[in-house]
Amino acid sequence: MKEKPVINWFWAGFFLALINFIVFIVEHRPIGASTAFPYLGNLLFPVINNEYLPEIEKAGRWELWFLAGGFVGAVITSLLTRTFRLTFTPVYWENRLNLGRKSRILFAFLGGFLLIFGARMAGGCTSGHMFSGGMQLAVSSLLFGIFAFAGGLITANLIYRRRYR
Repeated sequence: MKEKPVINWFWAGFFLALINFIVFIVEHRPIGASTAFPYLGNLLFPVINNEYLPEIEKAGRWELWFLAGGFVGAVITSLLTRTFRLTFTPVYWENRLNLGRKSRILFAFLGGFLLIFGARMAGGCTSGHMFSGGMQLAVSSLLFGIFAFAGGLITANLIYRRRYR
């Protein structure tokens, strides 16, 4: 049985574009999230004469609140749709891959680390490149989107491929 989506793809895209437009008008910046992590790191582990913090302070503060709002919104949505589950190991991970909690935590940490490291090296994260940069038709963002989707498709095929035909 095919599940009905919570929101139609057209309206989801429309609201995403509207949010992006509002953020551009009000905050004079694109949507992004990766700067929140070095900002949070500087807050948790302050160092003397950190020259990077003044550069990212405004963006980092905004993005930290942006991520917190995304988290709270996801929790509220999952509660309203009665899909909330608190689990370390998704059912598919246990049943199909035969991997437990420790490997899930390890893979999640390594994947997250590589993702944020790549985002900082690329000068932007997936939300910054794909949402904001893509909506501006920035060539670097469009190329990033193509390679991100290709990498996701290849990885999903390797990890979740069916064992039967």
